[in-house]
Amino acid sequence: MAATVESVAGITATAVEARAAGDPAWLAERRRAAWEAFASLPMPDHMRDEDWRRTDIAKLDLDAFSVEPPTTVVQGEALLEAMRSLRAEAAPDSAFLAVTRRGLRACDDMDMLTAQGVIVSTLEEAAHNHPELVQRALAAVRVGESKFLALWDALWRTGVFVYVPRSVDARVPVWAAYSVAGDNGAIFPATLAVLDDNASLTLVDAYASPAGPAPLLCSAAALMVLGDGARLDYHHVQQWGAGAWHFATHRAVLGRNARLRVFGATLGSRLQKVYWDALLDGNGSEALLTGVCFGDETQHLDLQSLQRHRGESTHSDLVHKVAVRDKAVSVYSGLIDVEKQAQHADGYVQNRNLMLGEGAKASGIPRLEIKANDVRCSHGVTAGHIDDEQRFYLESRGVPREEADRLIVRGFMQDALDRTPHAGVRDLVARLLDAEIHGRSQAGLEAAEDGAL
Repeated sequence: MAATVESVAGITATAVEARAAGDPAWLAERRRAAWEAFASLPMPDHMRDEDWRRTDIAKLDLDAFSVEPPTTVVQGEALLEAMRSLRAEAAPDSAFLAVTRRGLRACDDMDMLTAQGVIVSTLEEAAHNHPELVQRALAAVRVGESKFLALWDALWRTGVFVYVPRSVDARVPVWAAYSVAGDNGAIFPATLAVLDDNASLTLVDAYASPAGPAPLLCSAAALMVLGDGARLDYHHVQQWGAGAWHFATHRAVLGRNARLRVFGATLGSRLQKVYWDALLDGNGSEALLTGVCFGDETQHLDLQSLQRHRGESTHSDLVHKVAVRDKAVSVYSGLIDVEKQAQHADGYVQNRNLMLGEGAKASGIPRLEIKANDVRCSHGVTAGHIDDEQRFYLESRGVPREEADRLIVRGFMQDALDRTPHAGVRDLVARLLDAEIHGRSQAGLEAAEDGAL
């Protein structure tokens, strides 16, 4: 019996079968196919794989992590309340769902959206009740597309699903909170959103664990499908503790004249490898992507973006602002890919990096692949230290050096914050960045350890 429990708890085929047991047949088959792909694909190698050339995960041992929490401890309320507090600060009117390894732990304030015909449920429920909508969103990912996406595809649990019907403007945001506590926990957040033609939605994913070095693994995906004329504002805030390995894909497929605005804040984890994919398939579609990242101690934070233009007269614009200190490392790689038929495409990538010490490192590599002949695409990357002239200007007016440096860093981040679609999320992230700038790490939440989640 002990061996059986262990195999279900670990990242194993038995754990996949346990997930598939309650699934409809089509989803169970997809899980098994994803597991086969995961098992056959090699681990990413920084010596072999271009995507991973600057990110080494040789120290990651997947066998050390558990997808199920201990059955004897069921609290974890302090962390859940901390997640509620973030939502209450930023978007108190939002519908709120909290997901842990134990499944759905909270589902609040859905009435206003339900009255509009908006579907907000767990992904597991949606797979049974609305399979065609779930399959529409999952079609954005090929089974076996990559090692960690295959792992996610095989082992996600509970998840959050949102569907906004045609021409409906969702009155309040949807806030999905994913959390895990306890040593060596593995969680697989799954957020899927489908917006029909001319629909609109504000969506927030928040990831967090208790502050501290406890090892954990997160392999996440957010898949979003926007119909013609749809409008989606998507935010994600990453606050895993300092022992976390975080892998994620945030991907949106845009129909004709659809508009996507993405804002991502990276503050936690020991190592992060995240993909942002904006697939502008429809003519006239538009994607505005914004990120802020603050790293300290020995964090390694890697973001890779794709702005793929397939439709005509499409527009994409990415701004990614990074500050690192101590021995932290930031890595950015961005690709604007313009297909042959995507005439009149307009794409831009801007990555600005500020290194707050001699041991910190930051780099950016933007790339253009343009197959059309009537486009406007460009990029810009900078990396440097605090400007001496800016510092001198403030010091000459009586501002102490440390405070001058804090003001410069805060000002450096401000234009990215100003692009945040939701004002409450902007203010929350601004507060978290202020704490980081003042030397208080925001990797993890200050929540008393009262159980494994």
